[in-house]
Amino acid sequence: MKKISISISISILILIAITYFCISYKEGFVKIPEGSTPKQAAKILKNENIIKSENIFLTLVWLSRTEKKFKPGTYKLNTKMTSFAVLRDIINGNTYRIKVTVPEGFTAVEIAELLGKKGVCNGKKFLGIVKNKKLEGYLFPETYFFEPDSLEDKVIQILKNQFEKIFTDDFIKRAVDLKMSKEKIIILASIIEKEAKKDEERPRISAVFYNRLKKGWNLESCATVLYALGKHKDFLTYKDTKVDSTFNTYIHPGLPPAPICNPGLASIKAALYPAETSDMFFVADGSGTHKFSKYAEEHIKNKNYKKKTLTTD
Repeated sequence: MKKISISISISILILIAITYFCISYKEGFVKIPEGSTPKQAAKILKNENIIKSENIFLTLVWLSRTEKKFKPGTYKLNTKMTSFAVLRDIINGNTYRIKVTVPEGFTAVEIAELLGKKGVCNGKKFLGIVKNKKLEGYLFPETYFFEPDSLEDKVIQILKNQFEKIFTDDFIKRAVDLKMSKEKIIILASIIEKEAKKDEERPRISAVFYNRLKKGWNLESCATVLYALGKHKDFLTYKDTKVDSTFNTYIHPGLPPAPICNPGLASIKAALYPAETSDMFFVADGSGTHKFSKYAEEHIKNKNYKKKTLTTD
């Protein structure tokens, strides 16, 4: 009977301990605003129940002479951390960051949706600023680490800074040699990004577009039509190619008025260094590559071959 009583008592104690741990343990994000004093930070931490005593925390700050070493940001903290561990994170700037990979060829709309979904910033506000400042094409595709609930302007600046970092003075000089502006290079690169699947084909696709521009031919890029339509389609109809939009390069000569996506480095390089070829046409063969040709007759054969292959498959 005694053994049963002891067993029950131990079980109760374990249950109480588990319950206490679940109730007392708390993990969450704490934001220390820019310019916060140690006293203000201590109050925030106490209100979030991360530290038990503001005075103890401030005493640690005084003893460690770290009053001026506080770094603002969002921190992932929990109630089981000691005041010293919390202080160490804040003076070392161990802020919580969200990993975001922006793929090559994403539009500003897609980037905004990605950032909003990840909790980096407000997607709608982000997109509004990008459209207002006309930054489509200049939000460089890369892997970034952002703080949660970041200011939209700050996020945009980080993406744009990365673009400026890769678009070197050599690139600017090369654009001048091609009698192209920086803006036109990015517009062309954005089309190449959407048209090409393989890096080795990008310079050749670029050459086709340059050859067409030189001869005054319309680019006739399906990617620009899809952008004008505002939706993805596996196959374009004749009616699609007549859509009334300045981005439709089937009916409007030259480059479209702005980039149709945010190109990666490979496409930017292709726009700057096209292959040496007299090709005037290309068509996707259905396997991720393209068939190139100089003459319309050959191009028609390639298109018919594609149709036959897709039908057979």
